[in-house]
Amino acid sequence: MSRFTDAAATMHTLSLAAMEEASRLGLRDADIDHLLLALTIDADTGGQVLRRAGIRLDAARAAVEAQHAGQLLAVGIDAPAVGPGRIVFHETDGYDWTERALAVLRAASQGGRRGDSAAVLRALLAEPSGLIAAILARLAVTEDDLTAQLDEVEGTARSRRPGGRPAARGITGSRSMFVPAAEAAVRAVLTDAERLPEWEQSVATVLPAGTDGPWEAFAPTTTPDGRPLRRKPEFHRLHVTREEEGSEGVTWRFEYPDAPRANPRVLTMALEPAAGGTQLRATMTWETRPRGPVRRVLRAPLRPLWRGLVFIQLAQVESGISRIFR
Repeated sequence: MSRFTDAAATMHTLSLAAMEEASRLGLRDADIDHLLLALTIDADTGGQVLRRAGIRLDAARAAVEAQHAGQLLAVGIDAPAVGPGRIVFHETDGYDWTERALAVLRAASQGGRRGDSAAVLRALLAEPSGLIAAILARLAVTEDDLTAQLDEVEGTARSRRPGGRPAARGITGSRSMFVPAAEAAVRAVLTDAERLPEWEQSVATVLPAGTDGPWEAFAPTTTPDGRPLRRKPEFHRLHVTREEEGSEGVTWRFEYPDAPRANPRVLTMALEPAAGGTQLRATMTWETRPRGPVRRVLRAPLRPLWRGLVFIQLAQVESGISRIFR
């Protein structure tokens, strides 16, 4: 990945997770503590270092809540504990970063830093307010501990080859994800057709069809916040098949039977155990159908746009799966 691509992908991923964490508490401004929580479920170096140090999402959430309660108590406010709610970010809008969180994200992309999650973690550790140091102290970890582990991991890191089957002809993208749950629990969700609506945004309902399918499904008619969705009638019904299910993962294929010229979409997910949860490699391919020479010429300039759309769709898949276990 280029430095620009690293920074853009990291900003998108961490923004989504941090604002989801803020939404649990009824907040609309994601701060540096929410950024720390987002990093605990990051799939790349920043998240790996935190989990290696024993900092998991549940423990980090508890430390953040205790730190804020302690700050209020220090100024004489003994506020009753109010438990967090569920993640509602995908159902609401109006979220933004605080100024100090934005300063951390900017620092992660300056001075030769790549803007990846390791750079974000380094910038977060250097943030001057003292909030992150106080939260880490509650977790019995120091900033020096994490910096040393970052130096070690980055010094020995090697590129990992993507998992999954070879890509089909078409527009393809891959994305590593971390899910804070055991592999067996994640696999049970991802291989169950009737649970597709919980994490796959193109599916609202699935008709029962036994354990092996294929299944008839229907697209959503409203957004999560209840607003109506405009959709052509031929894209309302889906044909869903589970093409592979083995020890490594599962492959789903989505087609629109009422739109035979539409491009099928294939989603392959390879799973493996990881510290504190499951590492997942998702590969999405929009298969292309044979076209005439004019269509082939016109398609080439649009490839960057389509790849960007694939990235967004994979990010939505990651968010949907992660929400189930958070």
